[in-house]
Amino acid sequence: MPGLRPRAYDLAAAALVALCPSVAIAAVHDVHTHRLDNGLTLHIAPGHPAPVAAVQAWLGVGSADEAPGEAGVAHVVEHMVFKGSAGYGRGELVRAIERGGGEINAWTSFDHTVYHAVLGADHVDAAIHALGDALLEPLVDPDELAREREVILEEIRQGSDDPARGVAQSLFATAFVAHPYRRPVIGTASSVQGIGERELIAFFRRFYVADNLTLVVAGDVDPVRVQRSVERRFRAMPSGRPPRRAPIEPPQTEVRAACSHRDVGEAYLAVGFHVPAARHPDLAALDVATIVLGQGESARLPRMLRDGEQLATSAYASLHALRDPGLLVLSATARPADAPRAVAALVDRSAHLIDDLGAAELDKARIAVETALVRQLETAQGRARALGWHATVAGDPQFGHVYLDRIRAVRRHDVARAMQRYLQPGNASVAAILPTARTRPARTAWARQAERRVARALAAAPTPAPAAQAEQRVVLASGMTVLVRRDPSVPIVAMRAVWRGGQRIEDADHAGASALLARLLTRGCGARDAGAVADQIDHLGGALAGVAGRNSFGASAEWLARSWRPGLELLADCVLEPALPTAELVRERRLLIDDQRAQATSPSQAAFRLFSEALYGGHPYARDALGSPAAIARLSRSDLAAFYRARYPVAELTLAIVGDIELDDVIAAVEQRFGRIPRPAAALPAGRGSSPVASSAPLAFDGRSAEDREVYRYLDRAQAHLVIGFPGATVSTADRFALEVLVAVLGGQSGRLFAELRDRQALAYRVSAHSVEGLDPGFVAIYLSCAPDKLGAAVAGVREQLARLRAEGVTAAEVERAQSYLIGSHRIAMQRRAAVANAMAYHEAYGLGWQTWADYDAAIRAVTPAAVAAAVASYLREDRALTATVRPPIATPGAVRRSKLPAAPPLPPAKHPPPRPRGNV
Repeated sequence: MPGLRPRAYDLAAAALVALCPSVAIAAVHDVHTHRLDNGLTLHIAPGHPAPVAAVQAWLGVGSADEAPGEAGVAHVVEHMVFKGSAGYGRGELVRAIERGGGEINAWTSFDHTVYHAVLGADHVDAAIHALGDALLEPLVDPDELAREREVILEEIRQGSDDPARGVAQSLFATAFVAHPYRRPVIGTASSVQGIGERELIAFFRRFYVADNLTLVVAGDVDPVRVQRSVERRFRAMPSGRPPRRAPIEPPQTEVRAACSHRDVGEAYLAVGFHVPAARHPDLAALDVATIVLGQGESARLPRMLRDGEQLATSAYASLHALRDPGLLVLSATARPADAPRAVAALVDRSAHLIDDLGAAELDKARIAVETALVRQLETAQGRARALGWHATVAGDPQFGHVYLDRIRAVRRHDVARAMQRYLQPGNASVAAILPTARTRPARTAWARQAERRVARALAAAPTPAPAAQAEQRVVLASGMTVLVRRDPSVPIVAMRAVWRGGQRIEDADHAGASALLARLLTRGCGARDAGAVADQIDHLGGALAGVAGRNSFGASAEWLARSWRPGLELLADCVLEPALPTAELVRERRLLIDDQRAQATSPSQAAFRLFSEALYGGHPYARDALGSPAAIARLSRSDLAAFYRARYPVAELTLAIVGDIELDDVIAAVEQRFGRIPRPAAALPAGRGSSPVASSAPLAFDGRSAEDREVYRYLDRAQAHLVIGFPGATVSTADRFALEVLVAVLGGQSGRLFAELRDRQALAYRVSAHSVEGLDPGFVAIYLSCAPDKLGAAVAGVREQLARLRAEGVTAAEVERAQSYLIGSHRIAMQRRAAVANAMAYHEAYGLGWQTWADYDAAIRAVTPAAVAAAVASYLREDRALTATVRPPIATPGAVRRSKLPAAPPLPPAKHPPPRPRGNV
């Protein structure tokens, strides 16, 4: 079904998908369906190569079922279900799942509410029992409701700072005038403040009934045992069919547009067209159209508007299939001056699909559908989500099979007819968020202009059991290391090419060189230009991209098993013969700087960047991972080519290939392309890879006073953002596993920080703990965002928890919970072939041993409370704490001028404005 696909989305499109989540088109085979006496429907999808199970409860109720005066109540109910039930106190539901090495969460959408857990398969009964208790016998404590209401208000404030979410909500509010789809799923601040205990209970009793619940269990499970467990726990759930609101959206007759201004770096644009509900036959042709238009690097909109005409910095198309009629959305980001033309071009280029859709583009769309199907089935949670969505929204758990047949039957004339039917002026709505400027057109004037441009553009348009695995390590004559692992459980092959390098080896004159090279790696190679590379990637049904980070550089690829050979050839061409064309360099340099400008307005990124600058000083880790605009602007093609040759020779390359392959075939193919390349005359330093530019430089804050270890910036946003951090570990430090357990004790939904700052005090919506290791010491950090007037209390709460850790250490129960969570999360993450290829390649390149990634579980289990206490003493030292705060302006106008974050990089040095916010470390 149209919706989430494993591709790189632009921000606006990602927010639109998040606004109305749908699911990829996976059709699950071997499904056991049962209907309990009370009306509950159970779907079981057994069989999985990993000992993992997913349990998902799909309630057929969302924000579209709310009365106008109770907007947001479905989302509040979702939050409160986690706050305690008859058999589980506050936080105990999460701990019950984490004891099984898993995680649990939920989401609310327009049409449904979903509670989902994934954990070790031997704990599935516990998950069914815990989830059943929460859904049958939740407790509503007025004080708990008041605290959670504050948390949701923080969530709303956080969303108000996100322009991508804002343009999505504005589009739906403009396109729908009567249907509840026009309201934000989360509600508004005023509506949430009006939701009390009585409204909550009434809504729960109406909709949380057995006839409205679809339970899905997928993975390595016994269907008979699962059925018995579900019947024991859920048979007491009351039956009954809930009242269903059936609002009728009046037909739209003319273009509608809405425009607003915010403090953003670029324009966010979206155009929506009403389309039928999920089961309508036209959806298949419209899905093909959106794939051709805006999904993948070779899609029309990014190729035309971003690469060719350079009217947009990103462009995307998506189809939102909903229970009631939804939207086809064209979205883009653009420089402010280009926004009016970008809106018209979005519509014009899309409408011309009626005329010139070719057989090759149709084939690419079908391959994209098949790729989405295969990837969806790779994980237990993916299979469960496919079943749940089809059952709840489409009304048939096996609707995926019907939809696949429709996709295969789509022809050119079907796409042309569907586009002509729905891309009409009277069916179009436009939403825009534009940067604030001193002189700006009135909102209504810009909106009317957009309406006229869209109308003109449309008027001018043409009418089983896991198989045995094997693995091998080979060093070629060229010096390159090849790691191969056979896993035929899913017809996918993942490849990861890795060098030590990245940001760590760049000096100031080359800051951003690796990031720029990563973008250029697939923008032309050998005899292919950028368009030919993108075409071949899509024809192969794969993905290929350059990757650059703090410690590494390389490329990642993923292919269907039948196309791994041409996929390897393309990867080799990009690595061995990157063209680095000047035109692409100019374009990618501009886009990289545009990305920096957009990131500069993100308060969370600004907080971490401020922290890194203060922590690392002259070390390359201090810089933005994207580099510096000045250095990027100076880098010529010859500079980049020389840097690539010097820093990334084949002799230092590690290539890992994992999937449905034969080892000998792969090794022979790699040897043929990479084995005969001569080693460089001058060997690089020992240890596989270049040494860092400033590895011996002391941390920037060493020797500072306590006051000087606090840095600030002002940014006019609704929330304050805080990072409290410390120098961290390297990837090879012996106590890094104890540090991971420590961070898990602090973070996560059942960690100390979440329990105290969010659940008990409702001070912050988002609070998390992180450990980022590197080849040089990384950092340990606590991050939170909150209302500015709560900042002092939130910081005091963090300080209190850190002081408790230093004084009391951690309990055996906390360590056990953290271990179960980390091991379970690791197993869930390692379901994908790409994750295994990444782990093998990085462990080899970093000198850790290519097979040691498989020892993670044992290493985590070996951590003791004493080891965690030692990690606290080593890393969470009060005299080495560094605090970085980004918050709305306070203090004098002069202090504000000295401290305010500019609209575009480079960022100025951090200031220390008086007075300091109370409570900061």
